[in-house]
Amino acid sequence: MACVVRYSFLLISICLRSISLANSIFKVTDVTGAVGDEVIIQCATDKTPQDGVYMYKQTKGASKPEQIFYYYMDNTLTLKSKIKVSVDGTFPNLKVTFLNVNATDSGIYWCEFNLEEKNTVGTITSLLIEKQGEGDKNDAKIIPSLCAVIALQCIIILIFVSLKVKECPKNRPSNHPNQTTSDFL
Repeated sequence: MACVVRYSFLLISICLRSISLANSIFKVTDVTGAVGDEVIIQCATDKTPQDGVYMYKQTKGASKPEQIFYYYMDNTLTLKSKIKVSVDGTFPNLKVTFLNVNATDSGIYWCEFNLEEKNTVGTITSLLIEKQGEGDKNDAKIIPSLCAVIALQCIIILIFVSLKVKECPKNRPSNHPNQTTSDFL
């Protein structure tokens, strides 16, 4: 039994550490908006100095990211996309406002700050633009997927624990097959 507990704590520890490591490497911010609204995305880094920043968008099915703009540290904005944006704030902590968004603006956005030839990835944002009344449908789609993932994780944990239990040494006294309960009475 101690072997089962030990392996269970080991498995839980590994899961928690891998989740915290993944969160520290890439932190993705989720932003949701409605068609026609203005949406604000932060574009910032704490690594200084920087010369400028590129903002990119990656959509599902696209082979390469789309460059939205380049913002130079002297407040020069060069738009590279048809998306309507305005940039506010002091470099390198910028606030990008997307104006009159529509469903095609949904995607993953990120900022790449550059200093000479070295690029640093800043904030990563997942932007979802919903049509009116579409939010409830998306929640209904997520719940079964979430339940399936949780069930799969439980099955994997049960299999792992059962395999480790079989490997544990048997510390129980063994019953000899020729002894019966009538021998003890």
